[in-house]
Amino acid sequence: MQPNNQLTDVETLQKALHEQRRENEKLEKINAALMYRMEEGGFNHHSYRAFEHSVQLSEKVSQKTEELQSVLQKLEQSNAELVHAHEETNQVKQRLHDAIESTNQAMVLLDRLGGIIFFNRHFETVWDDLSITPKIGDNYYDITQAAKHSGVIRRALPADVEGRMIYQLSNRRWYQLTNRPTQEGGNVILFNDITEVKLLESNRYEQVIKEKNKLLQSLIDNIDVGILLIDKEGGIAFWNNTFLTQSNVPQHVLVNSKNIYALQNNRHWSGLNLNPVGPSTQIIHEQLVVERNITTLPDGNTLCTFTNVTSQHHYAETLKQNESWIRMITDNVPALIAYIGTDKKFQYTNKGYRDWYGVSEQDINDMPMDRSHLKEVYPNLIQYLRRVNQGEVVSFQSKEKNAHGDVGFLQKVYLPHFNESGDIIGHFVLATDVSQQVESQLQLKAAKDQLESNVEKRTRELNHANIALQEAIDSKSKFLAAISHDLMQPLSAAILFNETLKDQVDSSSSPIVAALDNSLSDLHGLIRALIETSKLDAGVLQPDKQQENVLPLLMQLAEEFTHISKDYSVDFRYRLKEAFVVTDVNLLSRILRNLLINAMKYGANGKVLLAARKVNENLEISIYDQGVGISEDDQKVIFKEFSRLENDFNYSYSLGLGLYIVDKMSKLLEHDIRVRSKEGVGACFTVSIPITEVCDTSQEQDYLYTLEPSLPDYILDKHIWHIDNDANMRIAMQTLFANWDMEVDTFSGFEQCSAVNNGSFDECDMLIVDYHLDEEETGLDIAKRVRKIAPSMPIMICTANHSKALANELEGTDIQLLHKPVNSAVLKAALVSSLNGYK
Repeated sequence: MQPNNQLTDVETLQKALHEQRRENEKLEKINAALMYRMEEGGFNHHSYRAFEHSVQLSEKVSQKTEELQSVLQKLEQSNAELVHAHEETNQVKQRLHDAIESTNQAMVLLDRLGGIIFFNRHFETVWDDLSITPKIGDNYYDITQAAKHSGVIRRALPADVEGRMIYQLSNRRWYQLTNRPTQEGGNVILFNDITEVKLLESNRYEQVIKEKNKLLQSLIDNIDVGILLIDKEGGIAFWNNTFLTQSNVPQHVLVNSKNIYALQNNRHWSGLNLNPVGPSTQIIHEQLVVERNITTLPDGNTLCTFTNVTSQHHYAETLKQNESWIRMITDNVPALIAYIGTDKKFQYTNKGYRDWYGVSEQDINDMPMDRSHLKEVYPNLIQYLRRVNQGEVVSFQSKEKNAHGDVGFLQKVYLPHFNESGDIIGHFVLATDVSQQVESQLQLKAAKDQLESNVEKRTRELNHANIALQEAIDSKSKFLAAISHDLMQPLSAAILFNETLKDQVDSSSSPIVAALDNSLSDLHGLIRALIETSKLDAGVLQPDKQQENVLPLLMQLAEEFTHISKDYSVDFRYRLKEAFVVTDVNLLSRILRNLLINAMKYGANGKVLLAARKVNENLEISIYDQGVGISEDDQKVIFKEFSRLENDFNYSYSLGLGLYIVDKMSKLLEHDIRVRSKEGVGACFTVSIPITEVCDTSQEQDYLYTLEPSLPDYILDKHIWHIDNDANMRIAMQTLFANWDMEVDTFSGFEQCSAVNNGSFDECDMLIVDYHLDEEETGLDIAKRVRKIAPSMPIMICTANHSKALANELEGTDIQLLHKPVNSAVLKAALVSSLNGYK
């Protein structure tokens, strides 16, 4: 129960108690009267009734007395609760008072009229030593108003959006006032001491002002305008560094000068004019020209500024000189030059213009066009004037009379002249006397018909020549194809014969066989280089770029050169990487073969590495050797035709075409090729090919193999059939396989093979067939026919045909393609590759 409610209940009970006492007194008086009448008057009916009534009254008195006792008990209980509530209220008030006193903020509580109801000790502290002593009952607003008038409150900043005001008192303390309304209509005002914050803010502000003043002074000192401020008494109030430089006066002299007059008499004074009258531009010396501005300020001081206009002055002087030069030049050029304003009046003409028309400068200047020497042709010029005034450059031919009255032709150009705002303020006239050209045009027109007739005749002759040239190119292509086959066929047989001799001659003849083998290899390289160079120069070798997996080509090269490296005593290693690139595999193969052959030759008795790796979005194929290396000067010429380097490894049979072919083919394929080398250390050639699609990296692997030096036993048991129309090639192949203890049957064509074996291929384990055979029969035709009889038989086509068309025909099949001339190492590698699945 709240204290106010308890007070109300007590008052109600006290009123009820008072009523009960009055009622009890009344009943007692009635009871006493009845008792008296009974005793004095005797008993009768009325007396009995009165007695009965008195008894009832007595019962009521007893009842009321009991009720009174109950009310008294409740009253005592309420009094006890009221005392307890009063104690709690005093305790809460004491705690609130302690909390208010313990806060760091000054607080004052006001009624609705501004009277002070309560304040804490901090509120009294605010006004210490300020001749103000607030008391309960004083009007707060009267106190603050008096404080403002007396100067106790020095500054009162207006309230912000949240109603907070800021006071600065005369004791230099700052307070932020927060006003909060109460339920009774009064206010609670909190004083928050922000003196430290304001001091920090003031210090920061003063620091910023100081920095800005410093920056401003630095700016003024570094601008290219001299500044001097003279006070009203003639004293020097301010200057900047530029003024010091312009006046040529040392700073200590300027500081110690009593006034500006003494300063001007100093021997160092440059002669700056401080007189506000006279020309504003002053030449101090050749390197300093200033624009002077003297201004008297409202406070009586004088501000002098000296702007450095040396470059502008020199420019103006140059402009005057250039104007003289331009006039001299325009007067001496053969063209007719004039300038006409938008008012269609002449403003300038050169000597050539005036001489052609026979007018003087005085006569033509400011003369309107329609009244000048052009008045006869002016109607024809109106359309061109309208166009040039719209910003168009107009070129036209005009028929006019010259100074001698002769009719001539002028080729005129009207050029619009725009100002800085883009508005047209006039136009230039450039004219050339083309009278002779017009006459020549008539003569040219007469010759034109004859010329067209001659051109038509020459065109027919040229077409015939082009047809003949194309036929010659086709003939050369056929010749190159024929010579490729006809030369490679006997060369391939000779190489195979020599391979057979290696294992049959005694030690005394081994050097001769080895020399013969080298000569045949050199001959193959020379012929191959000449044929490829001829094709490249003739333009008949065109790339057929496809998306290819480069790994099979790299593995084939690795297998082939593992055997070849033995002939050069080279330790050959390779590290391969699978990647999909867009290239012509045949051309890329020729590039890498040439680079590998060079590495073998010039890296003899050392190491050669074939490495493929991914660098960003490219596959880089590099060939490293430990040879003699290439000097920086030689690196600039090694890709040129017939370029041969002079060193201990220089082979006399080399034509210097290998790297020339590499460079040409790389450019055809658009593959970047780089060389890094150091003399005495070795060389590295790198071919960079863009990657189009890379297999799953989780399946990528490097391939590093060492091939077996000899044929495995499971291959020696195989029965080989060989078809070739060249007898020497058949004999060489038969001799070579017999030397390997392998059985081989050779035939000149499919018909002979089929006739001998009754059309059965059951005893054949592998078929090797030449591509170009007799009667236009090809090895591919035979391979297709054999596949119908023996679908799973390994087939190898051995040919000198390096065309992309043949490679495309074999794409997607398991028919192996081997190019002539072929040596025993390459043939062994091909046999292992083809028969690997037929053990």
